[in-house]
Amino acid sequence: MALDPLMPGGINPLGSAGETKSSQGADTPASGADFKKFLLDNLNKVNEMQQDADKAVTDLQLGKETDINKVMTAVEKADIAFQTLMSVRNKLVESYQEVLRMKI
Repeated sequence: MALDPLMPGGINPLGSAGETKSSQGADTPASGADFKKFLLDNLNKVNEMQQDADKAVTDLQLGKETDINKVMTAVEKADIAFQTLMSVRNKLVESYQEVLRMKI
């Protein structure tokens, strides 16, 4: 195996026989899983915020909550989180459509 001083560990990714080894191939499943976990975690957080805001509004209507500032803050946090989530979704869909339009 040939040594390459520019590569981490000094190993040439082409090897001695010239076969190609993708350094990205090993990172793709882990980073893909991390990205999926990141998206699902944030989706769950937005869902929790929406549920908390709904509960705060219901409590206000039933008279259990008297602080309207607390209720409005919960509703606005949920709204901002949802808008951000939708912006990320739109960017992902836009990126996917751009990849589909690429000519190979």
